[in-house]
Amino acid sequence: MFKAKSQSKLKYDIRKWLLVATACTWCITTGGNVNAESSAVKPPEMLFYKDMDAKHGSVFEHGENRISYAALQDDQVIIKTIGAYGQIKTETAFPRQKLEFIAEFHNTQDKGYIIGGGTQILKVNGKGEKQWEYSLQQEAGYFTSVNQLKDGSYAAVVDKPSSQSNAHVLHWIQFSSTGEVVHEDDLQGVVFDRIHSILITSDGGFVVSGVSCQNQESEHVFLAKFDSSGHVEWQQSLSPAEDSQSVGVMSTAEGIDGSVVAAGYYNHPNPNDSRRYLTTGFVLSVDRSGSQKWIRVLDSAFDRSMLNDIQPTSDGGFIATGKVNEDWHGTVARQLVWGIRENGDSDWTKIINRGNYNSGDVVQPLQNGEELLIGTTDGSYKLIKLGTVRRN
Repeated sequence: MFKAKSQSKLKYDIRKWLLVATACTWCITTGGNVNAESSAVKPPEMLFYKDMDAKHGSVFEHGENRISYAALQDDQVIIKTIGAYGQIKTETAFPRQKLEFIAEFHNTQDKGYIIGGGTQILKVNGKGEKQWEYSLQQEAGYFTSVNQLKDGSYAAVVDKPSSQSNAHVLHWIQFSSTGEVVHEDDLQGVVFDRIHSILITSDGGFVVSGVSCQNQESEHVFLAKFDSSGHVEWQQSLSPAEDSQSVGVMSTAEGIDGSVVAAGYYNHPNPNDSRRYLTTGFVLSVDRSGSQKWIRVLDSAFDRSMLNDIQPTSDGGFIATGKVNEDWHGTVARQLVWGIRENGDSDWTKIINRGNYNSGDVVQPLQNGEELLIGTTDGSYKLIKLGTVRRN
C-alpha cells in the first residue's frame, strides 16, 4: 500500500514539474537580434515577476535605485515607491487641490513634489502640504511637462493651439523656487503636432522634445536645448527613417557624455500590403551641440513595434523597453527589453512573452547592474526584476 502511494505521488510530481517547465518556456523567451548582437553577451535572467496593485493611468517617475508612481484617487494624490528589491510602499497622500489629472510628477530637492496636468501645477512639501500652485491663464492649452532645474527653479512646457489648423505651439514658463513666473515665451518658427516633455540636463539646462510638422505629410522628432535662464541654445529636427510619416516621441534621456537620446516609433508603408502601414520603434542620439550622432531602428523581425522608455546605464550605454510584434487588432504583443551600446549598436535583446497583450512601459537601471521593469498586460501593471547582463 505504501509503495503504491509513493509511485502515485512520484507520477504527480513529474507531471507537475513538466507543466511548470512548459509554462515557463511559454511565458518567457530570450533572444532576437537587432543589428549585430555579440555572441559573448547573454541577456539578463528574470529574477521575479509579480502583479502590481496600481491604479490604471498611474504616472511613473525614475528615481535613484527606485521607481515612484502617482495616481488620483477620489480627492487625493497617492504616491507610492517601488524599491530595488521590489518592495512597494506608500510614500504620501495629500489633497489633489485643483488638479484635473496628472500628466507628470517629480521629486524635488526639498523632498517634496512638483505635479502638473491639464491647466494646473501643484507644488507640495514632503508632508503633502501645498506650497504653491499655478493655473494656466490661456484660454486653451495644457501642461505636458514640469520639472525642477539644478538651480532649484522650475520649467514647464505648454501645448497650445496654433493659428494653423490641427497644429500646436510650444510655450514654456519658468518659475522661481517659490513659484513666481520669471520668464515665458513661445518657440517661434516651429509648428508642432505634439509636444512631449522636459528633460533636465547635467549642465543645469533642459531639453524639450516633441514632434514637429514641416508640411502636411512629414513629421520629425524635434529637440530644443534651453539654458537655465530659458534661452534657446540649439534646435534639431530629425527623421527616424526616409519613409517615416507619423512619428511619436515617448521618452528622452541624457547619456553620461552629455548626449541626448530620444526613443519612440514611426509609421511607414508596408512593402507587402499597400493598404496598411507598419509601426517601427527607434532610438536616435544627438551630441551636446545638437548634431546627430546615430539613429537606430528595430529590425523588421520586430516590426509593429514601439519603444516607450529609455534610460542611461553605468557603462555609457542605454536600456530601452517597449512592445514588438503587435497584431493588427492591437490585442497581442510581446514585451521587449533592449540593451544599446554607447555608439548605438545593439548589445542584447530580451523578449518577454505572455498569452495576451503585453507592453514594456518603464525600465529603471539599478546600482548593482540589475533592472526594474514595469509592463502592462490587459491594462494591469506588472513588476519585473531582471538580473545583470552576463558576459563571457
